[in-house]
Amino acid sequence: MSYELQFLDISFYLLVFSTLFTIFLMRYVLKAKPMSQIQRILAYVLCCLLIICIGLIVQKFFVVFFNAEPIYFESFVYIGTCFLPVMVFLLSESFVKTKVNFSKKYALLFIIPTINVLALFTNGFFHLFYKHYSFLLNEMECGPCGYLHILYSYALFAISIAKMLFHIAQTSGFFSKQSLLIIIATFVPIVVNVLGTLNILPTNVYSTPISFAISVFLISIAIFRFNFLNIAPIALEKVVNRMSDCYLVLNDKNIIVDFNMPFLEIFKLKDSQVRSHPISNLNKDGNFPKLESAIRTVSVSSKTISYDTYFKHINKYFHVEFSSIVDKNIFLGTLILFKDTTQHEEDMKTIKDNQDMLVERERFAS
Repeated sequence: MSYELQFLDISFYLLVFSTLFTIFLMRYVLKAKPMSQIQRILAYVLCCLLIICIGLIVQKFFVVFFNAEPIYFESFVYIGTCFLPVMVFLLSESFVKTKVNFSKKYALLFIIPTINVLALFTNGFFHLFYKHYSFLLNEMECGPCGYLHILYSYALFAISIAKMLFHIAQTSGFFSKQSLLIIIATFVPIVVNVLGTLNILPTNVYSTPISFAISVFLISIAIFRFNFLNIAPIALEKVVNRMSDCYLVLNDKNIIVDFNMPFLEIFKLKDSQVRSHPISNLNKDGNFPKLESAIRTVSVSSKTISYDTYFKHINKYFHVEFSSIVDKNIFLGTLILFKDTTQHEEDMKTIKDNQDMLVERERFAS
């Protein structure tokens, strides 16, 4: 089976669909404002995938209609292919650590992909990446850089998936929805490539981007759909929802990422009004006095700030505490605790009123 297939074969349809779906997913990720670190890295992952898909579509077009050599387009396609594993690894780092301070050591991850891309651009002279290029995966013959790319890519993918699964297993349990989705996402490209290598399933150069598009989609659902950055054990959720005190957790962009049910019940709010919304939305009517100024102060300080205030719209008194969430000197967000002091304030007022009454009686008696 040669490269000169029909222009509109099934694999090409799937490639076009994967490209359109990747563009849709990219638009969804970029739409969120402000973007978190993990969203930016996911956008880079999708960008690499788009480079692969668009490059293969252009390759198919020029080969079929202009009889061009397909290998000439591989240099462009492999810009995405070589850097995709690195981006997936950085995605796993951000997923596990919430926010990563990317130091110079992370630049070392880009050395091998850069070497492989250069090997592809000079493949016509040295044949370091491909000794023989074929549209079918089982007919390709790789050079030393080609094998280096395969080993490096699968090593990074394996480490990335293992890190995410281990993190989820420790927090939500191994059989959570996140774990199952990531497991499925892991096996999609592996199964496709193994079946192609064993000639059980006819696979071509389109199979890899199509399978990775499915994997990225499943990983995106695991991260974003099922409680984005809020992977807490069920037991812990039950505990915090039985607390009489309220709390809010903000990320570094002051977006509300977590809270407990008493907060919604006491402040008469709905989940849709709170989750993933900026904290400033709660203070539009001045219902949360001093809130934003305290958050700004605590974001640049390790000290806990607290004050007592009266919330007029619910007729309650609270002692409010603000603490920064810091990991390895990296500011991740803010924890706000609300302790209901209404009964205490009412008791103190009753005591004061009784004292005033006694003073007044003594004054009349005298």
